[in-house]
Amino acid sequence: MKARSFFLLLFLLMPTLVWAEEPLQKWRGLSPREKETIQRNYQRWRTLPPQEKGRLREEWEHWRGLPEERQEKLKRRFEDFRQLPPGERQQWREKFGERRGLSPQEKQNLRERLKKGR
Repeated sequence: MKARSFFLLLFLLMPTLVWAEEPLQKWRGLSPREKETIQRNYQRWRTLPPQEKGRLREEWEHWRGLPEERQEKLKRRFEDFRQLPPGERQQWREKFGERRGLSPQEKQNLRERLKKGR
């Protein structure tokens, strides 16, 4: 009777064991370069101050809330940006940095305008 109970319990827990093994299988499938990138980003995350972590969480939630087509468009733009020569990338960064220099009120107004435009 104990053996049957054990095997029944094992049978019922099998999906949970497989589910718990899944992330490990994904990790094993990554290249060394991908693993290194993930570990480096995790270390950066750990050293961030709490307010920066909060801001990044908000940005992530915003990204996840975007429609699929908008996400794909932004991914393509990012990949196009990465293909530019370093000099051109620096020019874009400087241009973007100027735009980021908005006051808090200007940023709020811009956010409201963007929300209305969706």
